[in-house]
Amino acid sequence: MKTRTLLSLTAALLIFPPLAIAWAGDDARDQELARRALLEGRIKTLAEITEIVKPNLPGTILAVELDVEDNGTIVYEFDVITSSGKLMEVDVDAATGKILSIEDED
Repeated sequence: MKTRTLLSLTAALLIFPPLAIAWAGDDARDQELARRALLEGRIKTLAEITEIVKPNLPGTILAVELDVEDNGTIVYEFDVITSSGKLMEVDVDAATGKILSIEDED
């Protein structure tokens, strides 16, 4: 089971105005883990991750969540809609920008 975390990505709204950031919960421990990782440079910003993965995404970004997995891995989850209207979830390692999985959400 994934533990959702809330991470304030207000700057992303300025960089990606049409991008809807999904606030994924209110678990204070996970929020602090993600915030600390970002400040310490152990994970990349949403802008950096988007720049890395956008050429490999199967469509247009609708929303993004930042999750702390049970094993401590921090993952950006992109909700993407394809040109044919199919909803996909793309999980990306927040530290490396590597696409971990692409799943059909329909």
